[in-house]
Amino acid sequence: MDGLFICKDKKYIDQVRGTSILSLLARKDDMEIMLYEFTAERPNSITPGNTAGLMEFYYILEGSIIIEEGSKSIRMQKDDYFYVNNIKETVPFRTLTDTKILYITSQPVYNLLYTYTDELRNLLDKSEQKDAYTYKHSKRVQDYSVKIAGKLGLSGEINYTLALASLFHDVGKCFIPDEILNKPSKLSDEEFNYIKKHSTYSSELLHGKFVEDISKIVEAHHERLDGSGYPKGLKGDEIRIEAKIIAVADSYDAMTSNRAYRNAWTPEEAMNEIKHCIGTFYDKDIVLALEKILIEEGILTK
Repeated sequence: MDGLFICKDKKYIDQVRGTSILSLLARKDDMEIMLYEFTAERPNSITPGNTAGLMEFYYILEGSIIIEEGSKSIRMQKDDYFYVNNIKETVPFRTLTDTKILYITSQPVYNLLYTYTDELRNLLDKSEQKDAYTYKHSKRVQDYSVKIAGKLGLSGEINYTLALASLFHDVGKCFIPDEILNKPSKLSDEEFNYIKKHSTYSSELLHGKFVEDISKIVEAHHERLDGSGYPKGLKGDEIRIEAKIIAVADSYDAMTSNRAYRNAWTPEEAMNEIKHCIGTFYDKDIVLALEKILIEEGILTK
């Protein structure tokens, strides 16, 4: 029949896969209908757009989420829905379970979201091709960082920026020569100075792709409380909480991973070293939050 379109077997017009899956199901004039799929326990957000009059409608098909509205946390589940129209601030939300959302927009956004997600995916692909450790390490650091933020009770918006910054914190390593990045012996001072540039490279790669906070957090993830870190030698409260969290998660995962130049430490050895550096390198509350998480997960004993 003319005008009737039946789609079965998970058919879609186009799809992009990144940290979530976005499928374009239908479009007519300015309206687009999409399916958004998110994994459990991941922070996300709805950000203000540059298109005047844009309305975005979200209907939860499966799963559940928490929306942060100021100081309130609103739980939404299957068959609940919400929409935004001309929002001025970011709306953070977090998935509690694997979630599928029917996403309808009053104006075309898929191509913008596709390009955005594709650029981010390419950054991660470059990191993985350059150094498989860096990609797997970044996913683990993201996992630890999000859990630490949850344990500390930080806001949904901080949780979202932290999730992105921790995932992409090492993408600048794609500019570091292989012979330095994977050197099996101790680095020379000159080689180590080259390695130290990766946080600045990461920040520059992310500039303009996210809100400016992300690139600033990424740049500062090797800063230390006593000012001995890099690239700017920031101290104490000059370092953002997100960068302090990534610093602890990054150090723990690096210590407990096999590298070209040494074998992995045990979780106990790594935590003892990190706790020894509380107040000089690392924030006490963040370190103790990670320790509690590792005990709860059975990785450490009490």
